[in-house]
Amino acid sequence: LIDRNGNYYVGDSALVRSDLASLKEAIKQQAGNDRERTIVIQADAKSSHQSVITAMDAIGQLGFSKLSIATTPEKTRE
Repeated sequence: LIDRNGNYYVGDSALVRSDLASLKEAIKQQAGNDRERTIVIQADAKSSHQSVITAMDAIGQLGFSKLSIATTPEKTRE
């Protein structure tokens, strides 16, 4: 998950640092050796394009080839 401020969450854990190395390490710990699984990037509609690209870069560098991207729509006021 990438929130609107560019913070990363892998599984249920928030990453303390948002750099590529920290993101790759968190993904490796979560996924283990299963590089065939589909990785889903869920990004807030207001998150930066660069945050999503960084996540895609980390996933690609780790050898994953199945990727899905989903956005979280803004909540509307009723």
